[in-house]
Amino acid sequence: MKKLRLRPLLVWTFLSGFVALFLLRDAGGGGLLEFGAKIQVFPALLRWEITILLFAGMTLLAGRFYCSLLCPLGLFQEAVHGLGKHRLTGYRNGTPLRYWILAATVISMAAGTLGLLHLLDPFANFGRGVTQILRPAIVAVNNLLASIPLPGDTSRFLHALPPAPLAPLVAAAAGIFLAALAGWSVFRGRPYCDGLCPVGTFLGLFSSHSLLRIRFDEGSCLNCGRCEAACPTACLSSLERKIDHDRCVLCLSCIDACPGGSLRLGILPAREGLQRRTFLRIAGGLGTALGLAFIRRSVEPLGASGAAEAAPPPISPPGSRSHENFSRKCIACSACVKACPAGIIRPALLAWGASGLFQPHLDYNFGYCQFECKSCTTACPTGAIDPLSLEAKQLVQIGRAQFHRNDCIVVKNGTACGACAEHCPTQAAHMVPYRDGLTIPKVDPSVCIGCGACHFACPATPKAMVVRGLPFHGTAKSVKAPGEGPVMDPLEEFPF
Repeated sequence: MKKLRLRPLLVWTFLSGFVALFLLRDAGGGGLLEFGAKIQVFPALLRWEITILLFAGMTLLAGRFYCSLLCPLGLFQEAVHGLGKHRLTGYRNGTPLRYWILAATVISMAAGTLGLLHLLDPFANFGRGVTQILRPAIVAVNNLLASIPLPGDTSRFLHALPPAPLAPLVAAAAGIFLAALAGWSVFRGRPYCDGLCPVGTFLGLFSSHSLLRIRFDEGSCLNCGRCEAACPTACLSSLERKIDHDRCVLCLSCIDACPGGSLRLGILPAREGLQRRTFLRIAGGLGTALGLAFIRRSVEPLGASGAAEAAPPPISPPGSRSHENFSRKCIACSACVKACPAGIIRPALLAWGASGLFQPHLDYNFGYCQFECKSCTTACPTGAIDPLSLEAKQLVQIGRAQFHRNDCIVVKNGTACGACAEHCPTQAAHMVPYRDGLTIPKVDPSVCIGCGACHFACPATPKAMVVRGLPFHGTAKSVKAPGEGPVMDPLEEFPF
């Protein structure tokens, strides 16, 4: 008799929920899905030290439960594996490579670079795939359908949308990664979880003797091998009646496959208490976690000072506080990219240097930071962007406008313009007398917040108004009252 038929439904439900969290600006997921987005293992360790004890305790209690339902990339692999018909099954020994990968990730973070973490973190990889591949594709299909004349009033549910932010090189990298992983997962189940994922390896240090785990009842085992064939991480040997619990992701597929009920989820008996080897694993896990917490507090990223700051840095989102803070905590998951309604937060390949691979920046060629918006400040799971009230966000100086006089239309063509002053929400850019009855822009840096409205509105080529990012965010002296700033479609072709 088949059991646990609920498992495939749970996989697809939770996977769909995580897709929605990255696909929609306001998915309204809430509950366990929102909890799962906020407690991703490495992001959480980069943000809250208390989660060190939280994850250690939960994993010692219930094994790699996080990998089972709260890791979107793990769910993706399991869903793809479930669609395949031809699978390579059977028990395989765990590869020592996973420990080297975890060590390399921690060492690279200690050296001040998150580049390796950006490449390997499962939450970040899944987020980039949804925001850079799935979301632009859905918007393109929607706009194609919206352009087709249909009988009746279809505009209520089908209308053209602004193009989704797309970074071609980042999208290509994400596409290659997910396509290769999907092909691998069809045959091997959850290979990334088993051998490459630093998060899974980290949790495995605690789960090898977790209190709650899958156990064999050898007396009733028929030795049919179905449990071994069903295991997506190849951590179960039916011949030896053993399970490598540091690799087990608690998918419960083996229990579902067992015809005689010889496998069950149970509590570790007292006589099987902690052994010396288990104690060393747990001590190593706690040491790794405490090391990550220390790194978070005390280590500067490569290029955070000295010559690297000689050139103006990219513009980081409001709430990120500084170039150093953003580079140290951002894992390039694209949560802020999804949240930005203006479409100006875009992932970049190397804008932040080699240590900031795929980290996003604000690109004012596509729009500007809306004065009445703070969406990105509530989306970040790592603390790279602090939550801000709207009033606080409207005072944050993320950049500073620079006026290039000789490029201004008023100077070059002798014609009136004023687009920059018209759209500046704080009136940092304002018009002053020039000659022949014309006025010319002037910038007050004390009230400029670097929102990019002047940059985007400027019709000159090259731009006469250019916003440069600030290495350390400041606070504006004063701005106009909330609600008085001009409102402009951030993706329109010409802002007059």
